[in-house]
Amino acid sequence: MRIAFFGTPPPSAPYLSALARSDHEVVAVVTQPDRPAGRGREPRPSPVKERAIELGLPVLAPEDAADGEFIDALAEVSPELGVVVAYGEVLIRRLLELPPRGFVNVHYSLLPELRGAAPVYGALRQGLERTGVTVQYMARKLDAGDILLQRELQIAEDDTRGTLTDRLTEIGVPALMDAVGLIEAGTAPRVPQKHELATYVGRVETDDCRIDWSLPAAEVRALVRACTPWPGAWCELGGGRVKVQDVCVVQNVLRQGGRPGRIVEIPLGGGPVVLAGRDAVQIRALQPAGKRAMTGEEFLRGARLRPGDSFE
Repeated sequence: MRIAFFGTPPPSAPYLSALARSDHEVVAVVTQPDRPAGRGREPRPSPVKERAIELGLPVLAPEDAADGEFIDALAEVSPELGVVVAYGEVLIRRLLELPPRGFVNVHYSLLPELRGAAPVYGALRQGLERTGVTVQYMARKLDAGDILLQRELQIAEDDTRGTLTDRLTEIGVPALMDAVGLIEAGTAPRVPQKHELATYVGRVETDDCRIDWSLPAAEVRALVRACTPWPGAWCELGGGRVKVQDVCVVQNVLRQGGRPGRIVEIPLGGGPVVLAGRDAVQIRALQPAGKRAMTGEEFLRGARLRPGDSFE
């Protein structure tokens, strides 16, 4: 089939590579325009654009996917199927109706659970034990299209947003290729979602990842996992921002009248132990503002902290 691929961030690139290696023809790669990045804020192409250039595939990077000229340009290459993997923009009806076989989307949850922009964050933040990949037909309502196929995955105890995204990509690429094969053969199922069971997770902003030490320690750990490596769970210490990258729950800690955020222990060979609303957490990895990431033990060597000091 002739396929138009829509994607932008790093996890999208392996899907493009798999399609390019297949018997299908990728007639257009649609991605977000070059954006300022890095310290110099120089325009930088998206990971999908970089991969498309490596593969010698034609690239379209409209500022607005609803632009008529862009849609006309896509129509000229006559795609039979559209494939979307984290493109980053809602597609309008005229665009969705352009390929005769429609559009499919790869979503990192077991729909209708965790619709929206940040399903991996949502799975970890909510402490779910399993999640997965859904290949769905795209509809005008967000993530509400019929399900073509799903692949389930158990969430590991040490998964973060980064590692879980990688693991979902590993099962998602072959899932997409299976789905495209079913569409080509005319045997692809369409299973309507149970919309009454839908849950949603919106876009995650930096403020969503600020640590609230009054939460139970298990929820603080869930937040850290859900925000690592991006945008990064954070708090303040001595007026400076600290990104917390790894914590473990510590139970049966003597609270000594301390409030959440207070450091109650500076152990040898480990990071500080900090009170939460229930129990405590030990910080095992973090990154102070303007410095490299380090272990909790490395941080304590130069931080001059003592029991009684507090994270804000």
